[in-house]
Amino acid sequence: MGIDAHPFNFIKFQSQRGPLGRVLTIGRQELSVGARLLGEEVAAVARQSLYCEPALLALGATSVASLDYSDYEQASFVADLGRPITMSERFDTIVDAGSLEHVFDVATAFRNLIELCEVGGRIIHSLPVNDLSGHGFYQFCSDLMFAIYSEQNGFAETEVYYASNLDPARWYKMPPARPGARIEILSVEPIILLSVARKVAKVDQIQVTQPFYAMAWEEGKGKLARSETPRMATMKRWVSQVAPKGSRWRNTLRDIFVLGGLALGVHPYSLRRRCVEALEVERVLGERRA
Repeated sequence: MGIDAHPFNFIKFQSQRGPLGRVLTIGRQELSVGARLLGEEVAAVARQSLYCEPALLALGATSVASLDYSDYEQASFVADLGRPITMSERFDTIVDAGSLEHVFDVATAFRNLIELCEVGGRIIHSLPVNDLSGHGFYQFCSDLMFAIYSEQNGFAETEVYYASNLDPARWYKMPPARPGARIEILSVEPIILLSVARKVAKVDQIQVTQPFYAMAWEEGKGKLARSETPRMATMKRWVSQVAPKGSRWRNTLRDIFVLGGLALGVHPYSLRRRCVEALEVERVLGERRA
């Protein structure tokens, strides 16, 4: 396992917003980032190890420990995240740079991370969203992260970004889920999720439900919102008239519409249209590289 460009930049961004303190990485993470991206100061100490600990210390961590399923990479703690973990240690920053998708009982894994996080601390995730089926057991979405790291579960300042594996320059900030609506996207490239949340209170039992259904569960609160836009509905009617279901023309028109719309950012389910804003990574980090 390794921390590559997007997770590293996201961790660096969080270190600029507040001290990392005592860090726990999920899995002992290699550092898969070039010296140019690391910057001279971090790159100088990162050469000391194949793993991420020196780099995180250079970003201001006071200590860096790791937790893994086995000791094959000499992790600080050996435990199965898919089972309840009993540890006395608590951490100010927990970094999941792409591990929870490999854990079968992922709900228990999330509970373990929440328990291991100190009140006032942060939990950072980098997880697969789209077009990475088979990389791990699961792919995730922003709705899940907002539902887990919610106020009722003792969290605040929750932010979720999507990023393309083919575009190291941008993060797309995703809106919180709301009743009767889904945040669905399509993509032609692998998309990953970057999230951060601050633990502000200890809650005995977390509650997680998909907000989409909240209106339907509350009698008299209205019907579920349609997931498609009026423009998309009009386009579907036009395609049905020009090319009936089952025809080659229909499939061709569908592919042109999807691929062209995603490329131009005008498809109703495109990442650009679904996000709150697109952030330039270097601008967020306050850097300009030659």
